[in-house]
Formats: sequence, C-alpha cells, structure tokens
Amino acid sequence: MRALILILAAACATSGAGSYGSVTFKSAANYAARPVTFSVGKGHLSGSDLDVWLDGNCIRGAWGRVPVDICRDDKDGQPVQHWSGSSGVFTVTPAPDHVSVTGYWNLDTGRTVDMTQEVRIEQGPQWVELRKNPALLAVAANAADLQAAHLSR
Repeated sequence: MRALILILAAACATSGAGSYGSVTFKSAANYAARPVTFSVGKGHLSGSDLDVWLDGNCIRGAWGRVPVDICRDDKDGQPVQHWSGSSGVFTVTPAPDHVSVTGYWNLDTGRTVDMTQEVRIEQGPQWVELRKNPALLAVAANAADLQAAHLSR
C-alpha cells in the first residue's frame, strides 16, 4: 500500500513537469461568459476544450472535436507571421504588449469565424512562452471567444 502511495505521489509531482503556468482569457465576444483558462507548456497549450501543440512549423491538435491543422508559410525570423491550412488562414503581428491577429478559422465546411483581435500579453513565464509562439496565443484567444459564444465544437 505504501508503495502505491509513493508511486501516485511521484506521478503527481511529475505531471506538471514542463508547465510554465496558466493563462486566462476573458472573452470580448461575451462579457458575461466565464473566463477560460489554459495550461501553457513548451510549444503546447491545453484546457478543457483545447489541446494544441507545435509540430515543426505547424500547429496541430483539436478544439473539442474540431481539428486544428495550420502551418506557418512565411520565412522564419519575420516579425509578421502568416499561417494557413485546412483550419484557416491568419496573420499574427507581435508587439511589445500585445499580438494583433487577423484572419479566419474554419470550424467545418459550413462555419468560418473571424479571428481579428488584439490579444494582450501579460507577465510571467507562461506569457514569455506565448510571446515566442504568438500563433498559439492567437488560437487560444479565439478558442476562448468561441467557447464564450457557445459555439458547438
């Protein structure tokens, strides 16, 4: 029995390994909606409905049952990043305190949503990671808005 408790304690201690913390978004789409929180890891974001990660120059994962598959199609090192794929097309423009997002997200063959917004960047290691990967920040902020708008996933 003690061995089982020790194994469970070790598993709990290592389950947060690689996590930088969490970020919370209050949706501008529905101010009455509850804030949405995501856990941030190295090149990875996850929450109750969103699980996305960097796979080379692509973002893969899902928002509920909606697949996320989008790749960076500009040259690395450019301040403005252009992303496109079966999940949509968007551009992120990083600034010191925010990221500007323009474009759209394909939820399925009949539903496309506008991603245009400015996402504020806060302080902490989780925000440093998202500043390095502003496209993940764009996807998370839009997933929070979609959840607040009660769109089915």
